[in-house]
Amino acid sequence: MNEEKQQPEQTPPADQSVAETSVAEETVAQATEASAETAPADSVEASASTEAETAETAQPEETAQAEESEAVSASAPAESEPAPAPKKRDLPPPPKVTGLIGRKLGMTHIFDEQGRMVPVTVIELGPCYVVQVRTPERDGYHAVQLGFGPMKTQRANKPYRGIFKKADLDRPLAHLKEFRVLEGEAVSGQEVRAEHVFEAGEIVKVTGTSKGKGFAGTVKRWGHAGGPKTHGSMTHRRRLSSGATGPQRVFKGLHMAGRMGGERVTTRGLTIVAVQSEANRVLIRGAVPGGRGSIVYVQKQ
Repeated sequence: MNEEKQQPEQTPPADQSVAETSVAEETVAQATEASAETAPADSVEASASTEAETAETAQPEETAQAEESEAVSASAPAESEPAPAPKKRDLPPPPKVTGLIGRKLGMTHIFDEQGRMVPVTVIELGPCYVVQVRTPERDGYHAVQLGFGPMKTQRANKPYRGIFKKADLDRPLAHLKEFRVLEGEAVSGQEVRAEHVFEAGEIVKVTGTSKGKGFAGTVKRWGHAGGPKTHGSMTHRRRLSSGATGPQRVFKGLHMAGRMGGERVTTRGLTIVAVQSEANRVLIRGAVPGGRGSIVYVQKQ
C-alpha cells in the first residue's frame, strides 16, 4: 500500500513559547513610548485645556452645593440646643396687707422666758401669692386678692386656670380672699409671707369655720339647765313651753334644738407669740375656731 503515514504535529517546547511572549510584550512597550515621544504638541495642549475647562466647570457646581448645604443647615433648627426659658418679671417687694390665709395644724404648748406654760395654736400661714389687684380707679378701693394652697391643674376649669395664667403663676391656688393694702406696691405674682405682715406680740383676730356638732338639744346648744333629775320628773333635758298663747305664733330667735356648729366664727383679741419664718408658721396664744387642717384667715385687729 502506497498510503503515506500521517505524522503527528510537533508542539514547541514550553521554554520557547514563554520567550516569544516576553519578546512581544517588550516590542509593544517600545512602540508605545515612541508614539508618545513623537506625538505633536498640539494634542498635548488640547488635552490640558480640556482638563482645565472640566475643572473650572466642576468648581462652580461644588461651590453652589456647598452654599446650598450651608443654607439648609442654617435654616434647620438646632435640635441639640434646648429652647431658652422665658425670663421672669422683676417684681417689687411684697406689700403690707391686713391679713393672710393659713391652715390650722393643731395645738401645743411652749414655755416663756419666766418659765410659764403658754398654750398656743400652730398655724401654717402662707406663703400667699397676689392673684389680682383692686385699684381705686377701677374698683373704688385698694386691695389684693391672695391665693393659698396649690391644687392640681386638672381639677380647675379653663376660666379658673386663666386667672392664674394671667398672674404669671405656675399652678392654680385653691383658696382666694381679698385683703386691704396698707403699704407698698401690689403686683400680680408677688409672694407674701408671714414675716412680711405680722410680728411677735401683735394682736390679731382669726376667722374660721367651727367644728360641726350635728343636731343638738337646747342643753348642749344653748346651755339650758334642764329639768329636775329626781322625784318622778319626766322633763330632764327636753324643752317645754314655746312661748305665750296670746300672739298665736313663735317669736323669732327662740332657743330651740337644731343644727350646731359648722358656722363662720371670728375670735378676737388673740396674741401672736412667735413667727417662724423658716417653716411659714405662726404661734398664736389660745384656741382658734376650726379643726385640724381647716382654713383660717388671720387679720390685724
